[in-house]
Amino acid sequence: MLRDFKVIKVNNLNETLQLINSINEPYRFICGGTDVLVKAKDNPSYAKLLVDISSLAELTGIEERKSTFVIGSGVRHLQLIKYPAFNKDYSALVQAVSNIGSPQIRALGTLGGNIGNASPAGDSIPALMVFDADIEVRSLNSNRTIRLQDFFKGPGRTVLEKNEIITKIVVPKFEGYKSGWKRLGQRSGFAISKVSSAAALSYSTHPNGSLKLTDIKIALGAVAPTVIRAAETEKFMKAEQTLTKSMLKKACDILKSEIKPISDVRSNAEYRTAMAAELFSQIVEETVTGLK
Repeated sequence: MLRDFKVIKVNNLNETLQLINSINEPYRFICGGTDVLVKAKDNPSYAKLLVDISSLAELTGIEERKSTFVIGSGVRHLQLIKYPAFNKDYSALVQAVSNIGSPQIRALGTLGGNIGNASPAGDSIPALMVFDADIEVRSLNSNRTIRLQDFFKGPGRTVLEKNEIITKIVVPKFEGYKSGWKRLGQRSGFAISKVSSAAALSYSTHPNGSLKLTDIKIALGAVAPTVIRAAETEKFMKAEQTLTKSMLKKACDILKSEIKPISDVRSNAEYRTAMAAELFSQIVEETVTGLK
């Protein structure tokens, strides 16, 4: 049985901004409802007031610009999966979103909702992070852009102000990059990730067969209070440049030292640490042709 809560449906973005600027009680946004309704049912203190933004056309499009893709926060996971440019150049993102929940959840759930939940295990977040995504947020009197990796303060906590809403996710165009995403869960679907990893990299093959890394970006989920970038591992690999299995093994050791997973009912810290490195290693080995 659902707990008692009030729902206010808004019809456009301006109406939404005016409403949330005037609300003096805690509220939650609802669009797909795949998370918020479950939490509202199970936890009476989670939401007494829901602001229904499911009819906001301003949040539902994907726009290709000269150097970026601009994704509305209300874009459904299935919509993103079917977008041709993402299937071509953003494998990590498509892989991540394709593993969120069930087909029904992917048809209803939104990218902005997955980000706004601020779960350390949020599947889309590591993939977006390795593509240097930014978040655009609006209030009645302001419009600001936040780097995705700076958006999270802790589990379920973001830098979003009470009168702000996520409106867009801006992803730069990545040419010549290969990427991948992997996770470990209790099962293939309907499971919260025990650990996840995403990577995007570019490299070239020399005439002698050696592989030169030109750039790499690595993000890890469920191994810290927020999704994180593995900055030290990235720095090491870019300094080493020559991609080999030996170099990758050293990178995995550095990656293990960068994370601080917890032990809980789903997994223990030692296992998460080992698997974070293993998933990253698998992504690189499957992505890079001719790694020796």
